[in-house]
Amino acid sequence: MPTTDAYGQGVSIAALTDAPNAATLSQNIADAIVQRSIMRFASASARAATLTSPVEGMETWLQDTNSLEIYDGTAWRAVPYGTQWTTYAVQWQATTTNPSPGNGTLVGQYMKIGTTCHIYIKLVIGTTTNVGSGTYRFTLPFTTATITNSDPGCLVAVFSRASTPNHGSGNSPLGGGWTTTDQIWFPSSTPGDENVWTNTQPWTLAATNVIRVHGTYQTAT
Repeated sequence: MPTTDAYGQGVSIAALTDAPNAATLSQNIADAIVQRSIMRFASASARAATLTSPVEGMETWLQDTNSLEIYDGTAWRAVPYGTQWTTYAVQWQATTTNPSPGNGTLVGQYMKIGTTCHIYIKLVIGTTTNVGSGTYRFTLPFTTATITNSDPGCLVAVFSRASTPNHGSGNSPLGGGWTTTDQIWFPSSTPGDENVWTNTQPWTLAATNVIRVHGTYQTAT
């Protein structure tokens, strides 16, 4: 009669009274150990085709997304494993004429854990920056989630410049299924009031102006 391992994991161990069968012995041990280790799959679809009835506590690594996930009995959940910040090709857009950084700088970074995305964007206006026209938005690294009766997030926006006012913080609420920020709101010279950020509001953009956008939002996948 086979016994189980000493750690309560249900791994069958052959007894001396069992009929000799090396193939069965190896298969039983391998099957028990593999499902309790981190299993590797090319993608979530490849995993679904193989693990048709996953068991709570199973762990997998998806090679296409470089993600570690664990099954909680209902769904596969992402597991942080030393995730780092990644640069992405953020775009600065406007409703009328798209701007371009020129000799300014525009950098976007994100860190994604499951469906949680942390984001940081920094724009520095240069002497050859084309500020375009219209209300501004920045592209996001991932599409936002659609949440019933709620929002996927609200980003914080901060500006700094040499003129008065020289510093201020605003916001950009996010809607469901979006690939860009919403309009970005900054405080105006009137206390308690805010203006949508454009090439002329709340001020005329000039070289050395710095705009930063950061925050956390829920992604669609």
